[in-house]
Amino acid sequence: MEEYRGYVIEVVENNEKQYPYKAIARKEEEQIKHKGYSKLQAIDLVKGTINLQIAKIGRASCRERVS
Repeated sequence: MEEYRGYVIEVVENNEKQYPYKAIARKEEEQIKHKGYSKLQAIDLVKGTINLQIAKIGRASCRERVS
């Protein structure tokens, strides 16, 4: 398990030949999941999604301040 920006990331084996690993990031009720060719790829994909989500929240709060 690994922590990243408030999320706990866990990698589990996936029963698919093409994507043998699945990373699941959890924060309270929220979950982000990605499959990957390797553990590292699955983790990187989850981290990318977390970064996008945080950026969206940041842009939304900037728009509220401008209005």
